[in-house]
Amino acid sequence: MEKKTLKRWQLGQLAILIAILGIVIFISTRLYFRLDLTEDKRFSINPLTQQQIENLDDIVFFNVYLDGDLPADFKELRQSVLDLLNELRAISPLKIQYRFTNPSENPDPSVRREIYRDLIRKGFQPYTIRSETKDGVVEKYVFPGLTISYRERQNNVNLFSNSSDNPNIPLEQLVNESKERLEYTILNAIKRITTLDSKIIGIVHGFGGLREIETHDAAFSLAEMYRVGYIEPRERIFSLTDSMGKPKFDALIIAKPTQKFSDRNKYLIDQYIMNGGKVLWLLDYVSVNMDSLANSRTTTAMPMGRDLNLDDMLFKYGVRVNSNIIQDLQAGPIPVNTAPTGAEPRFQPVKWIYFPVLVPAGNHPIVARVGKIKLEFPGTVDTVGTSTNVKKTILLTSSEYARAIPTPALIDLNIINERPNPATFKNYPLPIAVLLEGEFESVFKNRLTEALTQNPIFRFKERSKPTAMIVVADGDIIKNYYGRLDNNLVPYPLGADKWFKDIYYNGNHEFILNAVNYLVGDHELIVLRGRKLKIRLLERTKIVKERTTWQTVNVVFPPLLIIIAGVIFVILRQRKYSR
Repeated sequence: MEKKTLKRWQLGQLAILIAILGIVIFISTRLYFRLDLTEDKRFSINPLTQQQIENLDDIVFFNVYLDGDLPADFKELRQSVLDLLNELRAISPLKIQYRFTNPSENPDPSVRREIYRDLIRKGFQPYTIRSETKDGVVEKYVFPGLTISYRERQNNVNLFSNSSDNPNIPLEQLVNESKERLEYTILNAIKRITTLDSKIIGIVHGFGGLREIETHDAAFSLAEMYRVGYIEPRERIFSLTDSMGKPKFDALIIAKPTQKFSDRNKYLIDQYIMNGGKVLWLLDYVSVNMDSLANSRTTTAMPMGRDLNLDDMLFKYGVRVNSNIIQDLQAGPIPVNTAPTGAEPRFQPVKWIYFPVLVPAGNHPIVARVGKIKLEFPGTVDTVGTSTNVKKTILLTSSEYARAIPTPALIDLNIINERPNPATFKNYPLPIAVLLEGEFESVFKNRLTEALTQNPIFRFKERSKPTAMIVVADGDIIKNYYGRLDNNLVPYPLGADKWFKDIYYNGNHEFILNAVNYLVGDHELIVLRGRKLKIRLLERTKIVKERTTWQTVNVVFPPLLIIIAGVIFVILRQRKYSR
């Protein structure tokens, strides 16, 4: 080939290469995509999140308190936050802005302490890291959280879950949980700060049952997504609906009532449902005083379902709560004194078959990726026929090795000394929670006089709009325990065990949030909250044993590969042009 022809050919190839490169750059600036080849899709953005970001009306600014000299685990969390914010900014470059801040940046200790106090006042939970240096033990404070700003509004968000209050949970696990929930946390924060008319959740009081301190953790977690308030109907006609019949609450939580519902209060709840209201029923139909076992070896489980006056109402909607107690071999422990009489008390954890531990196995979004759930003296539910179109889905069941005991029944602590016979328990999973969806019929149909049903003040409806409710035969599923600190009541995280600090049932917390999210239509939050990432840890024994081998491979192999590739390239070039 002549030199001129070769030169023209080379210039042509160069021009084609430059043109292709220009086209690729032009397309890449206008088309964003990435391939997520990980097994758990940890780098994929949910389509619902993408839609939320695309629909932003103004700038959302994140101030993330993860910068500076951080431990390795927090560096991983920082990188995960950075990656996610970059993903969101790629979707909407002008609407997503962020900054990383180091709260410990100021060299003046007094200034740093004031910054720490200000962050704590804003609700941020510091994580303390103790490290040994030549000058002694040094404490570092890390605030795994961020502040999100939108127009004149501002919210503070902790990245660690409520389980971080348990000192027995390793930092590695907390960071991984935070990374699992990161997209959910960010999306929830964006939804809450950009939505002017937040949904309202009402926790019904006034019928005995749980105190506010015992539902604190659930209310606090729900308050991160919605407006939450405690409501006591007191037979007031417009306590749950307005004068036009519109529900004042997007969902109600009725948690472990112990006192009778008057017909007037039942009417208010019934008409709230008929107008499209949603209800999460958490009901105990059996009364057991567990504290009495501390002074006596026995107590009595007494039926109380009829005392609540809810049977006819629930039956009309399509469910029956039974006055029985489940015994389950898959159960949580209680502390039992195993020391001889007269000796120093020695408490040991012993499985208590009246405290079933459920492992949700259904495919429904509410329970699909929920962890273990602990119940206390739960009963069973049955679905019954209704004259309207109501879909019924069982959400929670006991294990296969369970049985239902009718009440009244004697609860004897000596049962812990008996070896249970699995054959007497091998029954079938007993239903404990059910979801009802559809159009319900009023329990007051054909029970009110014509003068009342035609009265415009009452605005009586005998058939509901399409709506939903969840019935759980255990009121303690939402109960968090509490302790005392300096004469103040301090709530434990929902799911934390009362007696054993190293036991935590995260499913209780997840189930309550999922149930409320589902009832009010926030299905995307359920999906994102249930995201699970695998922790891929290195085998420490293998690291020590094979350290030299892998160091040699990592140091020698890459340069050697480059040298071999260079030699092959030179040989091929010489062969090509020597002709």
